[in-house]
Amino acid sequence: MAFVNKSTDVGIEMHEQSKHSTRNGLLLRWLVAGTLLNLCFTSIAVGLTVFYAQKELQSFGLRLASYEERLTAVEDTTAKGNRGLTPKDNRLRMKRDLGNLSIGHNADIENLLFGACHRGRDGRDGRDGFQGPAGPTGPQGIKGEPGIPGSVGHRGPPGKSGPRGPKGDPAPHDYRNGRVSQGEIYIRWGRTVCPDHAGTELVYSGFAAGSHYIHKGGSVDFFCLPTDPDWAASYDDGWNSQSYLYGMEYEVSNFDPFSHENARVLHDHDVPCALCRLVDRGTQLLFPAKLGCPANWTEEYRGFLMSGHHSHEQQSEAVCVDHAPEVISGSHANRDGALLYIVEGACGALKCPPYISGREITCTVCST
Repeated sequence: MAFVNKSTDVGIEMHEQSKHSTRNGLLLRWLVAGTLLNLCFTSIAVGLTVFYAQKELQSFGLRLASYEERLTAVEDTTAKGNRGLTPKDNRLRMKRDLGNLSIGHNADIENLLFGACHRGRDGRDGRDGFQGPAGPTGPQGIKGEPGIPGSVGHRGPPGKSGPRGPKGDPAPHDYRNGRVSQGEIYIRWGRTVCPDHAGTELVYSGFAAGSHYIHKGGSVDFFCLPTDPDWAASYDDGWNSQSYLYGMEYEVSNFDPFSHENARVLHDHDVPCALCRLVDRGTQLLFPAKLGCPANWTEEYRGFLMSGHHSHEQQSEAVCVDHAPEVISGSHANRDGALLYIVEGACGALKCPPYISGREITCTVCST
C-alpha cells in the first residue's frame, strides 16, 4: 500500500509539473506573440512616420523652390529699382529679405520635425488627434527698410467746381515806369482837368500835339505833352532828326457843335489836354457814337470824335474831344500844325440808317 501511495504521489506531482510547464509555455508564447505584435505595430508606425516625413520633405522642397523664386524676384527688384543705393544699403536690404525667408524656413523645419508628434491617434491625419499647445512667441525681428515706392497711379476725374468766393479788396495803386497795376490812364482831350467825380485823379495837364498835316511821314499818334518838360544833359537846338511834333488846333469853322461854357471861340485855337488816372477802377474804354456808358460803368466824359482831314497827307488817330473844351490862352493865331476835324458819318459801307450821312459822330469815355 505504501508503494501504491508513493506511486500515486509521484504521478500527481508529475502531472502538476506538466500543467505548470504547459502554463509557462503558454505564457511564454503569449509574451513572444505580444512582443512580436508590438514590434509589428512599431514598424507600422515607423513606416507611416517615414512616409509622412517624405511627404513633408517633398512639400518642404516645393516651398523651398518657391522661396528661391521669391528670393530671385527680390534680387531682381533690388537690382532694378534701387540702382541708386550704395552696396552697403543693398547688403542690408538683402539681409532683411533673407532674414524674412529664414523665418519661414525655420517654421517649416519645426513643423516637419515636431508635426508628427501631434498627429491623430491612428497616425492618419490631424483630424482624429489633438493639437499641441502653441509655442512661445519669438523675439521681434529687426525693422526692415522702407519698401520701394510704387508707380504713380492714374489721374482721377476732375472734381466738381466749388462755389465762387467773395470779391476781394482792390489791390494797392501803383504807377511806375509806365506800368499801371491798378487803374488805367486816359487822356481827356480839350480839357486841363479830370472829371470831378470820385475815383479819378489828375496826373498832369498839357498841350495836345502831333505831326504836321501836310507831312507824309512822322507819327500818326497824338500826344499829351506836359507843360513842364525835362531835357537831357546833351542836346542841339538845330534841326537834326527830321521828325517833328506840332501843336494841335481846332478846325471847326464850318460848324461848331461844342458847348462854349469854357471857351467862347474854338476855331484855330490850340488844344489842351489832361492825363487822368482811375484810382479804384481798372478798365477804360472809348465808346464811339455813344452818349453814355453801359450799366455798371462810370462815365468819365463825353464829346465828339475828331481826327485829321481826309485829304491831308498826314494820317492821324481819332480822339474823343470833351463836349465843353478849353483852349490854350493866347493861341488864337492860325499857325496850323496837327489839325483836328470833327468826324462825320459817310453812308455806303457804313449802314444808314441807323447812321446818317454827314452827321457828327459822338463819343464817351467810360471806366469800370
